[in-house]
Amino acid sequence: MLNILITLYIAYVLFKLVLCVLDMRFTKMQSTKPAVVLAQNEYESAALIKIANHKFEIITTIFGFFVFLFWVCGGLEILQNLVIKNGTTAENIAFVMSFIIISSLIELPFGIYEKFIKDKRHGFSNVTAKIFIIDTLKMLGLTLVFGLAFVWLILFCIKQLGTLWWFWAFCISFAIILLINLIYPTIIAPLFNKVKPLEDGELKSSIENLLDGLGFKSSGVFVMDASKRDNRLNAYFGGLGATKRVVLFDTLIKKLSLNEIIAVLGHELGHFKHGDIFKMIAMSAMMMFAMFAVFGNIPAEFYVAVGLPQNGSGVIVFMLIFAPIFSLFFSPFISFVSRKNEFGADEFGAKTKSKIDMINALKKLGSENKAFPKSHPLYAFVYHSHPSLFERIAKLENDDK
Repeated sequence: MLNILITLYIAYVLFKLVLCVLDMRFTKMQSTKPAVVLAQNEYESAALIKIANHKFEIITTIFGFFVFLFWVCGGLEILQNLVIKNGTTAENIAFVMSFIIISSLIELPFGIYEKFIKDKRHGFSNVTAKIFIIDTLKMLGLTLVFGLAFVWLILFCIKQLGTLWWFWAFCISFAIILLINLIYPTIIAPLFNKVKPLEDGELKSSIENLLDGLGFKSSGVFVMDASKRDNRLNAYFGGLGATKRVVLFDTLIKKLSLNEIIAVLGHELGHFKHGDIFKMIAMSAMMMFAMFAVFGNIPAEFYVAVGLPQNGSGVIVFMLIFAPIFSLFFSPFISFVSRKNEFGADEFGAKTKSKIDMINALKKLGSENKAFPKSHPLYAFVYHSHPSLFERIAKLENDDK
């Protein structure tokens, strides 16, 4: 059984590596051609950054495979023997949380390299050592709070709710995700960034007029000090129901004109108007349901093969290890629907101001975020939640033709 699981993981890793290599070669070839969307120097620079990111992805993927081997070839059994003595609920929770924390610590050097070397080299990261340490500790705190609650609830389902425990575990897990989305803009996001109301002025008036004209109710328009950590541009509508709020990165306000900002917000509003948020939530629910149904009914032999007991903690850890492989099966479908939604949102954003403003905003976003405007079709099919900049702009330019 262990050989089957290792072979499955090898196939997963090879698939990821092949896609990375395909997109690297595609990007390198395209970079020798005349630039599209970006200026020629920006186009070539964005290609180099994309290739560097893929190289980093290849290294982390291969490293992740060796970490996987460590866990399934003895690491899980060692951790279990160290933590679980009497099989109590507290020990099972400690086992799962220990696995999560150790896994995070193993990956920490890559996070440090990404923030302090790779992203700084490319002109993105403004993170200081102090900010990084504080953010890491805050993330650890959130992981402990939500992780402990999640693990305890799943263990309760497994122990008390019979053979259909996985169904109730899915319901609880999905409810926790909805809760996190609900409180993210008002409780979680402010833990990491200062979020303050947008000052009165032409921009605020224009945004409020846009929201009123579309009948969009929110708890306000806010600015986030994203530049403290990163120079990339973004904006989002966060929350659900009464907690919905418009959040602009300060970098976006500095780099885009008023009309371009309105076009970008129009794009985000398009997602709400088209029901895209709820579509993606529904698809996520379907994927989670299928995942719990599969992992909740895996034969005991598979758990034994990797050194896990077929109890609550064993099921959760097994799911955490193999969930990425399972998610890969859903990724192309979810990516396809998401890309379709993005085209619709672009069209909506263009109508809030003008097509030219939407196109100019996309070009500036590409330029400031140093995003290469093309991708290999297969890589995009599997992974990309957004169409390439080249495709998005071409679609806007050709809509009336």
